[in-house]
Amino acid sequence: MAVPQENPLVHIEKLVHGGRGLGRLGSGKVVLVAGALPGERVRIAVQQEARGHAEAVVQEIVAAAAERVRPACPHYPDCGGCDLQHVAYAAQLRLKTGIVRESLQRAGVTPPAETGVLASPLPYGYRFRLRLHLNRQGLGFYRRQSNTLVPVNRCLLASEGINAALAKIAADPDFIRLLAQVVTEVELDECPQTGRVFLVLATKKALMPALRERLARSAARARFVDCLCTAQGQFLFPFSTADALPTLCQPFRLEPASRDALSGEAGRQHSPCLPLAGLAYALHWQAGSFFQANTRHNANLVALALTAAAQPKRALDLFCGAGNFSIPLALNGAEVLGVESSPAGIHWARRNAVANGLDARKASFIMADAGRALDRLVREGRRFDLVLLDPPRQGLGRAAAHVPKLLPKRIVSISCDPATHARDLQIMCTAGCRLEQLTVMDMFPQTHHIESLALLSL
Repeated sequence: MAVPQENPLVHIEKLVHGGRGLGRLGSGKVVLVAGALPGERVRIAVQQEARGHAEAVVQEIVAAAAERVRPACPHYPDCGGCDLQHVAYAAQLRLKTGIVRESLQRAGVTPPAETGVLASPLPYGYRFRLRLHLNRQGLGFYRRQSNTLVPVNRCLLASEGINAALAKIAADPDFIRLLAQVVTEVELDECPQTGRVFLVLATKKALMPALRERLARSAARARFVDCLCTAQGQFLFPFSTADALPTLCQPFRLEPASRDALSGEAGRQHSPCLPLAGLAYALHWQAGSFFQANTRHNANLVALALTAAAQPKRALDLFCGAGNFSIPLALNGAEVLGVESSPAGIHWARRNAVANGLDARKASFIMADAGRALDRLVREGRRFDLVLLDPPRQGLGRAAAHVPKLLPKRIVSISCDPATHARDLQIMCTAGCRLEQLTVMDMFPQTHHIESLALLSL
């Protein structure tokens, strides 16, 4: 029996979801190599053996790909916050597009001849929401595949407002030690409208008064951020505020996406164009609750979805959250029913509807599991011109088979996971839908994360 090489030389065939390069050992076994790119020859160190594959890291690059670049961040070799900084941005777009198309093919879905690509307006500095780990030694991100903290005082993916706050906090070890008595995770949020920065403590219950007062005094003295609060909406600093809850706001002024953004040549970059009847509005949400971290590109995503929707009369928005798609759909003339399982999401969706002058006839919301809501709507014989779905990473699953039963003219399906998106699209196509258009949205440059939007019809 052949003895395995200590640092075998492998050829990388392709990039797979997760940002790793796929190669093969001498035995033919698949090996997934962190930090490797298609076409490269690398010596590797195998770190873990699984049933069907091995996990490895690069020890030496023998032949580098032309797309390889020097990472901009000094923490990149250790930090697990991002994993594609070593890839030129145009190549990131091309590789992500290939992963989305291959995921569809593996699921038995034929992708359109061309795939639209919508690059992020900012390849760096795009995050207006940043989640960090902390302990008594510092604040930062975990090392890749580890719970070891890599302290940072700046993140190149974050906005300048967040980085200014992060630098102040990182320079005050006493405040970090105080925070570490309360939480192991915090979030820095910058309000897109005002530029105010919120430090959100990921607490599971209300803080004791004495500890709350110590945190408030420290924040007031050092002025790390504009607002210190808990994930439950408990203000610690400032001591009085006009808001009932720590609230962020994103103003929108939408233009419809170009035709190429919906179905363009793979690898090309596109941006929205043409006026959308001056559709302007604002959305509010609570600091610490979910909202797209890349707020500038979120406006492009919404414009793309509305362009694909083609002005429906009746729309169903599954996983509607705070109304990211529901509100502009209603303002653009549709009667919208939003479905969301999160109480906070429903609260903010309803508040956003009222704040934008929409009554319950134009925008109504129910708190329910999406699958159960679909089943009930089908049994009630409800009909919608548009079904829009933007589920979390696990996707819609078997409930996707119910979507065509609502007889929508169009289905806009958005996903942050290529594998579960491909599965859901396969279920809907098997039930009679046609995949018309596909767009890759790069919401998270420098990382392996991929957002995609598919337009289907019956």
